[in-house]
Amino acid sequence: MTTQDVPVLEVSEPQAGEAPGFAVGVTLGGKLAPDVARYARTAIRAAVGDHRGPVLRADVRIVRYDDPSLERPVASYATVNLNGTRVRVHTTATTAHEGLDELRQELRAALDRSDSDRRADAQRRPAATQMPAAPRIRVPGVVSGECSVDEAIGVLDLLDRDFELFHDSGSGEDTVVYRAGPTGYRLVQARRSPIERCPAVAVSIDREPAPRLSVEVAAIRLARSEAPFVFFTDVATDRGTVLYVRRDGDYGLVTLD
Repeated sequence: MTTQDVPVLEVSEPQAGEAPGFAVGVTLGGKLAPDVARYARTAIRAAVGDHRGPVLRADVRIVRYDDPSLERPVASYATVNLNGTRVRVHTTATTAHEGLDELRQELRAALDRSDSDRRADAQRRPAATQMPAAPRIRVPGVVSGECSVDEAIGVLDLLDRDFELFHDSGSGEDTVVYRAGPTGYRLVQARRSPIERCPAVAVSIDREPAPRLSVEVAAIRLARSEAPFVFFTDVATDRGTVLYVRRDGDYGLVTLD
């Protein structure tokens, strides 16, 4: 059985009497108890707790499959947008409440790991005053070639990347898409150009094009900022380029052929 065989009810707004805070979207599928949506929001907020960093949004999906062959017919999925970084977990269980209890524990552990990784990355990042004259830069190659905005977002989500650099087949511009903004995705172009093919996924588009920089100046900007990457037009190649902080502390340079 697929999810298409399960009747789906979407509940996107907090119900009356629930605690305020970041938005928690809930999607229900299959035969579930009436209080599952409320229980799901309570579980997600409990998992996040006093987590450091702004939580932009959280989404949870619970589906009960009407298949007697499944020992754990309830699948629960949670995604938390933590300041532009998505943390995802999922569980299977015999009941929705059991699955949400497990989901709460898994999400708390995943957020703790995200906190630890972020602190480790911050410690490895050189301070602006310690910026070496010639920082080590590894070039991992092309992220994506020519594709549409929707295709780039699909790869971004599939591989759980922080950003996706591609040559937009609609506008003809080097473009980067990453997770941020009210829609969950933000798009920046090397040169501002109309989007010829309207993407199916809602995307926020920066009005300003990427700055024209040398790799050295981009490295200084990255060292002085708290952003995980810098998107710019390389003055040497005239192409859209991303410089980012790797987990090992080196700077990675992503370019398009």
